[in-house]
Order: sequence, then structure tokens, then C-alpha cells
Amino acid sequence: MFIQVPCVLSEAEMSHRKIIGLFIGCLAIFIYLYTLVYLDYVQVVQKLKYIDFDVKTITAGDYTIEFDLDEDMYDHFIRNYFDPTNPIAECAQFKLYVQLELEKRLSDMPDLGYEEEEQKEIKIAQITFAYDNAELINSLKKRGKYITTEKWIKV
Repeated sequence: MFIQVPCVLSEAEMSHRKIIGLFIGCLAIFIYLYTLVYLDYVQVVQKLKYIDFDVKTITAGDYTIEFDLDEDMYDHFIRNYFDPTNPIAECAQFKLYVQLELEKRLSDMPDLGYEEEEQKEIKIAQITFAYDNAELINSLKKRGKYITTEKWIKV
């Protein structure tokens, strides 16, 4: 059995329902846009908090630099600063020379005001030299192959 009943509303009631529907639709759009803007705001605040955290967290990367030393700098050290009578090894003297030169140059730079208190003197805690030994390492690998294959003449 199927019964169909027509719904008859007055023009005023239809107009009232359209206004309520429009209000609900606008309210839904407003809530959507507000949520979208709020989530974007939270994302930006979290990015700024991460940057603030990163700035306040001290890691070795904050104080680590890498630079190439050319032969002219080493020759300058040998001509002007190397002391063969000193019991300290040549590489240790060169390391000390580089450390003192960097400390002097960094201390002479003007303070840019990033820290609350002015830095009087810059001190370097550690210097480590890395050498370009690719050719030596490749030769040792080749020698190792000759040893493992027992080609003693080529060793």
C-alpha cells in the first residue's frame, strides 16, 4: 500500500524556511572558514615555536665550521711561524697557528648584538684537520687486493 500526501505550506512559511536554510548554510561556511584560519594560525605558531626552540638549543652544528686550507696558507706558516727547534710536531704547530689566527680574527670582528652580553674574546675549543687522502686510500685498496690474491710481486 502506498500513500502520498501533499505538503502544503503557505508562502510565508516557505520564505521563513528558506531564510533558516540560508542562515544554516552561511553558518556552516563561517565555521569551515574559521576552522581553516584557526588551523593555519596554529601551524604558523608551531613553526615559530620550533624556530625559537632551535635557536635556544645549542648543538655542535651551531659552532662547527668547515673551510679549505690552501697551500699558500701552509707555505706562509712554514716561512714565518714554523720553528724546527720546537719539540712540538709540525702539524701541532700548524694547528696552534690556525687556532690562534682564527681566534684573533674572530675576536677583532665587531659585535652584532645577537647575544645579551657582549663577547669580549672568542676561544676555539677544538680544531680537527681532515686530509685529502683519496689517492693513498685507493693505493692501499689495490695493495690489499694483491695481498688477498697472493700476487706478492705486485705488493
